[in-house]
Amino acid sequence: MALGVAELSLVSPLGLSPSEHVFFHRAEVSPHAGGAFTTRDGEALPVHHCPWIAPSRPWSSRIRLLAKQALARAAPASRGTPILLVAPREALEGEADVARFLTLAGHAVVSRRSGSAAYVPAFKEAHELLRREPEVVVLAVDSQIRRQDIERWFEQRYSAFTRNPLPPSEGAAAVRLVASAGQGAPLAGKVHAYAAAESEARDDNDLPTDGAALTRVLAALRLRPAVPLVVGPLDVDPLRIRDFHLASVRHHARLERAEMPSFEGQIGLFGSAAGLMSAVFALAWLRHGLPLPGPAGAGQAGGRVALAWARSADGTVGAALVGDERS
Repeated sequence: MALGVAELSLVSPLGLSPSEHVFFHRAEVSPHAGGAFTTRDGEALPVHHCPWIAPSRPWSSRIRLLAKQALARAAPASRGTPILLVAPREALEGEADVARFLTLAGHAVVSRRSGSAAYVPAFKEAHELLRREPEVVVLAVDSQIRRQDIERWFEQRYSAFTRNPLPPSEGAAAVRLVASAGQGAPLAGKVHAYAAAESEARDDNDLPTDGAALTRVLAALRLRPAVPLVVGPLDVDPLRIRDFHLASVRHHARLERAEMPSFEGQIGLFGSAAGLMSAVFALAWLRHGLPLPGPAGAGQAGGRVALAWARSADGTVGAALVGDERS
């Protein structure tokens, strides 16, 4: 059963809605960088942060505001709608505790996960919940705008041993999911398939990736002969770059002509929110009919589809095949 997407939400330093994100990206609009973060010599750092949250705002408060904004735009029908939350571990406890914040606001948070690829098991749980619930919201949020993250990035910024890492950033995304069959109202899109696997190569070890886990994930999605759009961390860091190169070569016939926008690469690191943010960005691209390469981009009787993938720090890789309403 495909998951129907009733509503999309996406917030970041680039925009406040999915529509703004895809059109600003196409127009090469720069994400917001207020110049609030500087070196000791006064040099402004290219740290992109949401302009509607003060740079001095505590990290715990930033996380909660991002979650609140994304959830509001997803427009759940009632406060009893189950929410499947994806956030960094530090945001699921202590002062931040996003789940507690949402619960105190009257929402029903039924599960908590961490990691960029955690949106995939959240989709699986949503599939089960929709057997008895009219709708489910998957919400992902993270912020790298805190002193230790910025200092760590600054220390590695001009390393002689690796590529210049992406700067810290922040964002949130949400999808309100319904059972796609029998829906009267138009859908914002569909989630056709999703899969996840474990890789031994992680962010905290030196094991080189062999691309096998991501290759298996893409195979499990049963990709169409030509997938015209791919969104994911294909240019974020050496581990993810090589992982995608190896997996995409093994599926080259289906992916070789795809448009591959550098979404996270344009704005900065999104942490645990990255996977769902990529999926929402892909859905918005399809929803607005933005150009895509080849015959698959010109429109098909079965509609258009896109691949959104992610890799968590713990080695989990996940991907989803999403489509527009006609697909």
